[in-house]
Amino acid sequence: MVDLTLSNSKIKTYRRCPNQYRYKYVEKLEPKRKKIQLERGSWIHDLLQHHYDGEDWVARHSQLTKEYYAATFEEEREDVDLSGEITRIMRSYFAHHKREDKSLYTIDTEVDEILTLPNGLKFNFIIDWIVEDLRDGGLWIVDHKTGKNFLDPDFILLDAQLTRYFWGAERMGYTPLRGVIFNEIRTKPPTEPEVLKSGRLTGRANLDTDYYTYYRAIRRLGQDPSRYHEELKRLAQRGDRFFRRTRLPKDTPITRQMMREMGMTANEILRAEKKGHFPRSPSKECTWDCDFRDMCIVELMGGDISSMVKHQFQRRSRRG
Repeated sequence: MVDLTLSNSKIKTYRRCPNQYRYKYVEKLEPKRKKIQLERGSWIHDLLQHHYDGEDWVARHSQLTKEYYAATFEEEREDVDLSGEITRIMRSYFAHHKREDKSLYTIDTEVDEILTLPNGLKFNFIIDWIVEDLRDGGLWIVDHKTGKNFLDPDFILLDAQLTRYFWGAERMGYTPLRGVIFNEIRTKPPTEPEVLKSGRLTGRANLDTDYYTYYRAIRRLGQDPSRYHEELKRLAQRGDRFFRRTRLPKDTPITRQMMREMGMTANEILRAEKKGHFPRSPSKECTWDCDFRDMCIVELMGGDISSMVKHQFQRRSRRG
């Protein structure tokens, strides 16, 4: 039997495209240059972990900023002030969730565990945050999800990742578990309102910002917030546009079905790895959701990909 340790990333990648799975987990390749979306997401995850561990996220952010600019060339930064954007995102995030976070007690962060499944295979999972809700005494599995936009509600209901985390946490002894929380963070920072010729901040209704960012801009100008009563009221009533938490309870039937489907996928992966057969699964997502698209095309046309592998990719060092 092929030695296989499953992870949510492996399962998702194989269901998306077996050939992408081959490049990523059999050939163990990853791009030398990390996409800025992944860089931003990893950075935000790191800051959240430090904050919920009771550490200074600002100091950690300063350290990551120095490391980022030391490790990347100027032309690789894509004309984006990544550090500045993340600063604005995090400040707004902590202000937005300040009241709720007072009722959430951190049990653990970044729980990295490997458990044995009923079929004998290993399952590696990493839980971002486990909290106790002090209002009801229950535990919740939290996953930080960063993206340009919020997830579709139907996808949240069908997503299997946190169900698997729930299964794993139960077997590790985290009880009583109430369910899972999708902690969504938009990676577009709230827009800084521009100053008009009159010296007043713009009050246009379609400004893509939040209450906290707008209020900070008022204070930075040394102006009286009461002059912006209508603008602040509108932003306060607008609801979640940058940060959203969705709670979902998990029950035995859902968990059982999701784990059964995971076992079915594991069997397919085992057969594919033993036979060395990983068919392509092309879709429109290939244009933006695959690091190996160009290499896949060259290989499909009978070309030699060795040069592409040498210059554009490196060996994966991560376990999952």
